[in-house]
Amino acid sequence: MLAKLLRTAGLVHLVLGALLAVLLSLPASVERYGDRLQVALPLIAWGCAATSGDGRELFVRFAAMFTVMHTSKIALGDAPINQRPNGGNKGFPSGHTAAAAFGASALVHDCLAKNPVARTIVIFAAAFVGGSRIVVNKHDIWQVFAGGALGVAADRALRRQSPARQRVLRGLLVCNGWVLRGLRASWAALAGRLGALGRRQKPGLATALALIVAAQSLATPTRAEVEVSFYSGYQSSPQSTIRSAALGNDVVRWQGRPFDMPPYYGLRTTWWHSPHWGWGLEFNHAKVYADDPARYGYDQLEMTDGMNLLTANIWRRWSGDGPWTPYVGAGLGLAVPHVEVQPTGQTETVGYQITGPAVQVVLGASYRLNDRWSLFGEYKGSYSKHRITLDSGGTLSTDIATNALNLGASFRY
Repeated sequence: MLAKLLRTAGLVHLVLGALLAVLLSLPASVERYGDRLQVALPLIAWGCAATSGDGRELFVRFAAMFTVMHTSKIALGDAPINQRPNGGNKGFPSGHTAAAAFGASALVHDCLAKNPVARTIVIFAAAFVGGSRIVVNKHDIWQVFAGGALGVAADRALRRQSPARQRVLRGLLVCNGWVLRGLRASWAALAGRLGALGRRQKPGLATALALIVAAQSLATPTRAEVEVSFYSGYQSSPQSTIRSAALGNDVVRWQGRPFDMPPYYGLRTTWWHSPHWGWGLEFNHAKVYADDPARYGYDQLEMTDGMNLLTANIWRRWSGDGPWTPYVGAGLGLAVPHVEVQPTGQTETVGYQITGPAVQVVLGASYRLNDRWSLFGEYKGSYSKHRITLDSGGTLSTDIATNALNLGASFRY
């Protein structure tokens, strides 16, 4: 189906059509255009890469860029270079520009390599994202330049067989040797303790625990089936209590508005190490708006560039001879919301923060279309704790639950 679509429309036309659709679906706003292009460019690049079997490679490079970007924002703290022009912090480098530059670089290098007009359009789109961050006073020019350089470097320097990637891998192999030696020593001590425990308790206890650990150790990535999934759907959030030393406690009714821009969506990668068990990583972009901020003493109270839950998941599926595969999953991770909070008459707090732990549960079923593609529907519930540091002083804390009905597609390789 996908191959036929590509032959009919042409990959270049699909890429440019997707960018045009993103722009036409938004109100005429420099900030909104920049917000959405920074998501659209890497997402379209991933779609192109997936058609040639390189989806995992692109995901790994993007994850490395994302890690470096947020490590820099956190490590620099209150350093002047990390201060945003609008008074916020965590500004170096510009994350919007890094994501857009990464996506544009991947598209120019791979999918659009033979079409100079399309390559020029994509480069201008990424440049527009960087310029938009300066225009709306979210970043200065050096933060934007740094974001662009990080995005391009992550795409080009971390490609398979590149010297930089090989040096990183050699370093990881050295570290892995240290880790393995430590694990062997720890396992020897643990086995002795388990043996003693088994002799004191039930004879089969040590053996059972050893078999469980050994089974996990023998699950090697080379035998894994890798599945990359994208989904969207309907998401809502019940009320919760917000706690502030300055403004007191209030019960806030939250609105999800999953179809307003930016929409609700999620990305996940799963490594199936057996026919029934798998593990993976997931990024979930949900939103919450306070129904009436003024009632609680705020001019603005929302997380609308995402509550952004990053989780490590474990999955159990029941695959058979038919096309349907039921599954369940659970995940544990961190909430990294883009907060927009402004107590009435005080300084606005805008930006990404790591606010606390997050958990999720999933129940769904997938329908296999062919050896590569499948569709799925699922229920996803999440619970996250948020302690937001306010630029006006103090903190705002709340616990937020979400309920979502998702529809999505998965690509296996």
